[in-house]
Amino acid sequence: MDKVELLSPAGDFETALYAFDAGADAVYCGLKERSARAFAGNFSFEELSRLVAVARSRGKKVHVAYNTLVEESEMRSAAEDLARLEEISPDALIVQDLGVAAMCREHFPSLRLHASTQLAAHNLEGVVALGELGFERVVLARETTAADVAAIAKRCGGVELECFIHGALCYSVSGLCLFSAIENSRSGNRGCCAYSCRSCFAGENGGATYPFSMKDLRLGEDALKLVDAGAASLKIEGRMKSPLYVAAVTRRYRDILDGKKPSVSDGDIETIFSRKTTKLYLDGRGAGESVVDPVSVGHAGAKTGVVKRVTKDRDGREWIRFHTLRPLERHDGLQFASPDGGRPCGFGITSMRRAISRAEVFEVAAGDDVEVLLPGGVQYAGLKRAVVPGAEVFHSMSNAVKRRFPSPQYRPCDYPGAVALDLSLSVSASRLLLAASACGARAECVSEGVFAPASDAERNARTSSDALSRLGETPYFLAGLEISNPDNLFVPRGMLNALRRDVLEKLEEARASRRARMAEEALRAQTPLPADAGESPAKVVKTVLSRFTGTEDADETVVLVTPDDDVSSLSGAKVRLALPVWTDESAFRDLRMFVKRALRLGFSKWEVSSLAALHLLRTLGVDDITADWPVYAFNSYALAGLSRLGVRRFVASPENSRANAEFLAKSGYAVEFLSRQSTPLFISVNESAPADLGGYAVFKRGGIYATVRRQPRTFDVPPGCIERIDRSWDV
Repeated sequence: MDKVELLSPAGDFETALYAFDAGADAVYCGLKERSARAFAGNFSFEELSRLVAVARSRGKKVHVAYNTLVEESEMRSAAEDLARLEEISPDALIVQDLGVAAMCREHFPSLRLHASTQLAAHNLEGVVALGELGFERVVLARETTAADVAAIAKRCGGVELECFIHGALCYSVSGLCLFSAIENSRSGNRGCCAYSCRSCFAGENGGATYPFSMKDLRLGEDALKLVDAGAASLKIEGRMKSPLYVAAVTRRYRDILDGKKPSVSDGDIETIFSRKTTKLYLDGRGAGESVVDPVSVGHAGAKTGVVKRVTKDRDGREWIRFHTLRPLERHDGLQFASPDGGRPCGFGITSMRRAISRAEVFEVAAGDDVEVLLPGGVQYAGLKRAVVPGAEVFHSMSNAVKRRFPSPQYRPCDYPGAVALDLSLSVSASRLLLAASACGARAECVSEGVFAPASDAERNARTSSDALSRLGETPYFLAGLEISNPDNLFVPRGMLNALRRDVLEKLEEARASRRARMAEEALRAQTPLPADAGESPAKVVKTVLSRFTGTEDADETVVLVTPDDDVSSLSGAKVRLALPVWTDESAFRDLRMFVKRALRLGFSKWEVSSLAALHLLRTLGVDDITADWPVYAFNSYALAGLSRLGVRRFVASPENSRANAEFLAKSGYAVEFLSRQSTPLFISVNESAPADLGGYAVFKRGGIYATVRRQPRTFDVPPGCIERIDRSWDV
């Protein structure tokens, strides 16, 4: 296979340059709008265009994360964004929203689509389904094992696979977290995650605990297992991280992939940012390792020693003595575990001495016994309670590590723009005509005058070419230049410069008009509503098999089942069988066999919560399919696309805004609205740590853990719409 791509995060322009200098093959970044990291620096279109230009000049790539759900009222601005992105032509667009993906395919086909990890693809069926929807690469769910990656890669029909190798982890499966949206009114699927899984709860003896706070992923040299499994791209998480962090992590994995001894150690990276780490499920599940760290939160640092003693000098100043495992220098940072739990406490080194001589020094080597001056003041009371003999010392900032990654050198004038420009100049005795074209738009400017023959025809031609080629910090690079001057007439450079500026200004206006027309055409392109799906029920109840009674007060009952369930007792009942939201690749064969058995028993009505399950049912000839909320039909394009795949009814997500719910209610599609649900705030394959969760509860069902409120929620159903009562997530 081709060389595996090392893909680094870029929260802003500077970080992207750091990543390129450190050896990234590509970076991924977000726009100011519709990025799953809305609180990163993110990019304007002008900055993105400059970054694409830099990347191309250096043989690198840029992927744009456009990976949030888009409501119907935002589809116009989304279409305008896609038109601008098509002009800039990044190497890929990372997408979660199925409506945005459909709009790209139909109206902006030059944009290469990558399926965001927010789409929760984790098995072959899901990857194949996304491939059929036009995605050329799928960013697999972080929970996918190396063995499953290998199994998917062998049979996915050329769809590229991208896997995370380092960085922060979500407790919930990405795309299946509603905690932030429902509890904090900040939707992670809409780019505004409140990081609810880092929330504090009461632990044993009343102390603080973080039962959902995940360790960070750190594969190190084991990332090569994913290369062997067939991954096309290895991804570092961290668009909210500093340029230094991104540079250091990128350099470490660059060395690993190139077969070199890493020039950056794990400890070096830990001085920049660190949590406890895990390889998650790379080698499979059931290894016994807890992937949750309920004790520590925030940056700890690299362990560098243990406090031996705290001493006072004759001036009453306090010094801590420890044997350092890492080189230290003045102004480095040290941290200690907080005596009260939560974030560590620390300070910057202002004075340091070797323990034996007690002579103050600027730096000490690893292996030295050192004494560091403790800061005074009331604000350090908690620190002094933490600094006791036996306390671990962490190196939380290293100036030596920082010096290894100098600021990248960047001058805009050193890089041509990202947009191809063609210029054509026509010269006559009384008139200049300059035409410019780019991205399907064209503009012309005329300048009149009296032009006499040039004394030096060759020099005149060079001057004209040079003046028109000076594009400076515009978004353009000169793809073609034609000069028609058959009589070798002299044109002053100043006139050419002014004409160039004028025509480029007009070209910008022409491009803006073209983008507006393209966006309007995309919005006007209405896909017919689906064929009559039959009479819709007025009320639907969803439950689990163990609680199904057959006496549910509903026009239709949906029963959630797993491959281990025996549904023969339901044969003949008027039920719709619902497939689970998560099925490992290793277990998908069992799910397929279950569906085949159920079809033979006469079950013809089904509900899906994933594209994988939808694809499975379609390949088995099922034509009566409904889609629960995790499929996320948020806008007209998504509704139309899913209906073409055979979906007859949709369940509106509980995180819809009131305005978008009103759109769905009037869309003409059969949409069910929840009136009651124990909303799954986290859907996870990870077991949480024990804690007093108060009004919340965690339970395991069908191989996944769900976190819900103990008391179900109620919702308003738009008048005249289908009501759904969902009991399938009840404790």
